Amino acid sequence: MNSPAIPMDVGDINVHLLSAKKKVRSVSSPALRDLDQMSLCNFPMSADISITEELGVFEKQGSSGRKRSREDFDTQSVDITFREPTKKKVRRPLSSKVSLSNIFKDSPFRNAKRSIKRSLSFKDHQGPPPPSPASKYRLPATPKQNGTLHRRRLPNKAHLPSNWVDVVDTSVQLKYSKSEIKRQEAIYSIYRTESELVEDLRMVVNIFFHPMLRLGLVSEEGHCKIFGNIQTILSLHEDLLSKLEELRSCGEVVENIGSVMLEWSRTLEPYAQYCANLLVAKPTLEAKKLEPPVEDFLQRCLDSEFSRKIDLWTFIDSPRSRIMKYPILLKEVKSKTPIDHKDQILLDESISSFDKVIKSVDRMTGIARCLDVVSRLEYLHEEQKCPELDDVKFIQCSGILRNRSSSKLQAFLFDKVFVLTRPSSRHGTLNYQVYRQPIPVEYLVVEDLTDGDARTNGSFRGTLKSSTSNIEKGKYFFKLSCSRAEISRHSHTLQANSDFDKKAWLDAFKAVKAAATESNAESKKAVVATTTMTTAPTEQTLLPSSSVTKCTSSSSVTTV
Repeated sequence: MNSPAIPMDVGDINVHLLSAKKKVRSVSSPALRDLDQMSLCNFPMSADISITEELGVFEKQGSSGRKRSREDFDTQSVDITFREPTKKKVRRPLSSKVSLSNIFKDSPFRNAKRSIKRSLSFKDHQGPPPPSPASKYRLPATPKQNGTLHRRRLPNKAHLPSNWVDVVDTSVQLKYSKSEIKRQEAIYSIYRTESELVEDLRMVVNIFFHPMLRLGLVSEEGHCKIFGNIQTILSLHEDLLSKLEELRSCGEVVENIGSVMLEWSRTLEPYAQYCANLLVAKPTLEAKKLEPPVEDFLQRCLDSEFSRKIDLWTFIDSPRSRIMKYPILLKEVKSKTPIDHKDQILLDESISSFDKVIKSVDRMTGIARCLDVVSRLEYLHEEQKCPELDDVKFIQCSGILRNRSSSKLQAFLFDKVFVLTRPSSRHGTLNYQVYRQPIPVEYLVVEDLTDGDARTNGSFRGTLKSSTSNIEKGKYFFKLSCSRAEISRHSHTLQANSDFDKKAWLDAFKAVKAAATESNAESKKAVVATTTMTTAPTEQTLLPSSSVTKCTSSSSVTTV
């Protein structure tokens, strides 16, 4: 059975409505105080609850306020909601409280709503933010297409297939054997990686090469040191890429690639200059990164999509690593090519040609590194200057060695002289202070010391070392001395880091001394030949013709 409806007294209704009205009148806004002139009969019975929730500013209900006549209310249209009386404080969730201005969303007090919003907004008083010092170096924003942000396509990594079988149709694959498919995969690998390199070099030229000079981030001299002749290198690889694309467009498969690679390898003279310049490019770039505008520019480029989170130096160094890979790639093609194929001979010639290019690059790089190290040498005394350093061509071996006091020394074995140094840095530039007297290779005496023969000098640091350490056990030592009388007092007992390093140093000393001995022999032969040619005409005028040969040969023996 349904329980009968409980009648509600009109006086209770007055209490609820007048209480709600008092809450609204307590607001200081003039627009809200005008609610006193409105009839509250339009509000439902639950108005005291909903208004309290939406205002969210009243914690206690006020008194019932001024009484009004019952005729002002329409009791039949009131939605009555009953609640159990309780003294327990109910905390209402924060999500149920709405902004004050939402109460008047559809009310005639919209102007009051706007005034409240304007009075509570502090955005207009702050003003625009100050411009960033590096704002003029910012990259242009990515343009929008059709109202949406256009995403740049990553170079080659996203749109060029990795395998040859993914490029051709299945019907084409069925025409050829598995060995031929493997050969085409090796040829396609050369084309794909070449295309990636060209895309990277184009990006370097367009994003770094021209903008850094145009924005004044580097001087012309620094620009040349960092990038070198990278535009020439880009032209070379674009030429090879166009030839490879032409080969791929001639048919379903590439028949011969050896002729193209052989012809292109003969045009790589600029590579030696580019790789030699890398020794100067890296320290120059590292020094420029310390400048805030350059650092900001490079960081923005690094965070962009086109760089693939790869720094500038990796792109600059990529041609050097690429030239070293061509013999390996061509050997892979050769191994997949049938022995009776006509491309076998051309592939062998191409590999030999690239090996010559790499040797030329190594030689030029060695000379550049040698000159760079010599320019960084600092002499403590004038006697330390060695005339052999003015004519060095390459560095045979270099690394860290320890003396008998366990001090670390940077050693350089040039083709004509051995130098020990102490690294020092001034104003961000690495230099080398010459330690003692350099020893010419011609007078260098090398002595291999067995383990335990050499002991280090006593020091406080040495007493703290373990008895099992290499220094205490006297391992990996060798001795260098000079056979020249004026500098014979200078000798060095040095220790390598490992047995492998010690063997590498001893082999380097042996190779350099053998080359020096051979060079001295050739120099003496040249001197003998020159002496013979200059003395023969004089002898001929003074002696009979029958005695010329005898006098010439006796003169040669004397010279030797």
